[in-house]
Amino acid sequence: MSDFNKKRIYNTRNYIETHYNQIISVDSLETISCYSYRNLQRIFYSLFNETIGAYQTRLKVENGYKKLLYSNKQISDIALEIGFADVQSFSKTFKKHFNCSPSLARNQKELLLNEGHPIQTITCVLKPEIIFIPEKAVYYSSCKTSYINPEIEILWDAILKNDFPDSNTEYYGVVADDIVITEKSKCTYDACIATSSLIKNLPTKSIFGGNYARFFHQGSYETLEETYQQIYGGWFLDNDFECSHSPVIEHYLKNEANCDNEADYLTAIFIPLL
Repeated sequence: MSDFNKKRIYNTRNYIETHYNQIISVDSLETISCYSYRNLQRIFYSLFNETIGAYQTRLKVENGYKKLLYSNKQISDIALEIGFADVQSFSKTFKKHFNCSPSLARNQKELLLNEGHPIQTITCVLKPEIIFIPEKAVYYSSCKTSYINPEIEILWDAILKNDFPDSNTEYYGVVADDIVITEKSKCTYDACIATSSLIKNLPTKSIFGGNYARFFHQGSYETLEETYQQIYGGWFLDNDFECSHSPVIEHYLKNEANCDNEADYLTAIFIPLL
């Protein structure tokens, strides 16, 4: 598939991601992708191993799960926010995906977060800065990954083959899925570039746009998970903040492009807040 055609498919997927809780018409998908719906379904499945309908439904229930874990909203309100007609239809679909009811999932929040982000490794108390960040346009490329470094490194190696003459180029990673909710085989990571340079072979989208708790991780990416353990297994459970279902974003402030020693790498981690 050419870069141009791949960009159209990525634009279509991004449209579904940002409108997952709405009725998405066939006409709108055909307009964005410039494919007939039948061909779009075939290409979409070949790239992402999911039909469009299954992908939208998964986004609904997984974003609903995030809202159950990270906010205090009523389950009936969550059902409507993520695009279900009522709480009964949400509960039925949720139970089909996760083998438990939404109320049970919420009641097991602390157990689930401690299991996914065990607190026994916590060695310090994190104190984030709460800031508002406006939307930022980026070029991006995606990969399926369980958030292990080799797959992400391969993605960055490919995207960095582009020329970025802009000295103010910024590098971000969008952690689209939550490993305690999404199957590892379906987790997505976006390598994002914010630059004034024109990159013809990559699609674009917007990231950020809201309030975030900003944490800092110093050192190798190999130890990033330890910081996430401190955030979710410690800071979140010990505070009254409600988190959004939006993706977590990493900003690579000091990286291999501007720093020779991995121990000096600096990564800002942005946790989206309500």
